[in-house]
Formats: sequence, structure tokens, C-alpha cells
Amino acid sequence: MAGRSIARDLGRWRRRSRMVRLMRVVLPATIAVILIAVAGQVGWRSMRAAARPPTEAKTQIRMIAPRFYGQSGDGRSFMITARSALRDDNDLMNVRLDSPTLTLGFDEPQPSRVTAKSGIYREDTMKLSLSGDVRIDDGAGYRFASEEAVVDTKTGNISGETAMLGEGPTGQVKSNAYTVYDKGDRVVFRGGVRTRLERQ
Repeated sequence: MAGRSIARDLGRWRRRSRMVRLMRVVLPATIAVILIAVAGQVGWRSMRAAARPPTEAKTQIRMIAPRFYGQSGDGRSFMITARSALRDDNDLMNVRLDSPTLTLGFDEPQPSRVTAKSGIYREDTMKLSLSGDVRIDDGAGYRFASEEAVVDTKTGNISGETAMLGEGPTGQVKSNAYTVYDKGDRVVFRGGVRTRLERQ
């Protein structure tokens, strides 16, 4: 009986010894494989990141209560103000305006004013595109209302290709398009023109 017990214990000891020797080989090999896989993955991701061009973050420059000053070709000074302005870093010449006001001849006794809900001012062409509840006041009692207008601050001309309603001391006028020339002294109405004159 004692011999059989010793033999069983000896067999168990041998099996455990073989298992320990096997684990001493398998565990280091497994760890080495894992380390190689991790290093390969890190290297692959680094190579892909280096090959891919970095994406540049688009930044925007916001201005509060901005003012733009200039002078038209005929020497008339103008000023553009707004509640706020947004300049895109990709196109520094393009400025988006919130609630802009353009004052033509702001140093004159009767300056002309143009207001709108929004606008875009191109500093390279000096053109102001207005949209939404556009109002034009020539300073002499004449007022015009439209939904869109383009002001060329180089010449002082104002034009629009949308319906316009104008009124003043001499009556009212409606049209589908208009252009204002010569500091407001000459206005050309186009398309579906309707007028009502007041007796003086």
C-alpha cells in the first residue's frame, strides 16, 4: 500500500513538473507575441498618421460693433457699422454683417442711410450686399424699401433686382428693380413700374 501511494505521488509530481516546464516556455512566448503585436499596431498607426496630411482647423474672427470707413470715387465718405461681424479665416476679404448700417456722406448735412437685417461686405471690391428688410433713406425725405440691395461704395450706386416700394414728398412708386445713381439724385425704376403723384 505504501509503495502504491508513493508511486501515485511520484506520478503527480512528474506531471506537475512537466506542466511547470511547459508554462515556463509558453508564458514568455505568449508575452513576446503580445508585445510584438502591440508594437506593430502602434507603428502602423504612426505611419498612417504621418502619411495623412494634417487637417487645419477653420477659425473665424468675430468683431463686436465693427466700423468700416472709406471714400467713394467722387470723394464721398462712407461708414459701415453693424451689431457684429464675422470674418472667415479662409477668406479675409469676406465679412458677414449682422444688422448692418451704411451711411453715405456721413460728414454731410443730409447723409444717405441704408439698413438691413444682414449683409456681406467684400473689402477687395468694396461692395456691400444686403438682404432682409432693406431700407434706404436719402436724407431728403425719400425712403425706399426692398428685400435686397447691392451697394457699390466705390461709386455710391445702389441697385436691387427685387420688388421695391418708394415714397416721399412727391408721391409713391413701385417697381420690380431699381438703381440709384448720383448720390440719390437719379433713380431708375424697371419692371412693373407704378406711381402715384401728390399734388403740391
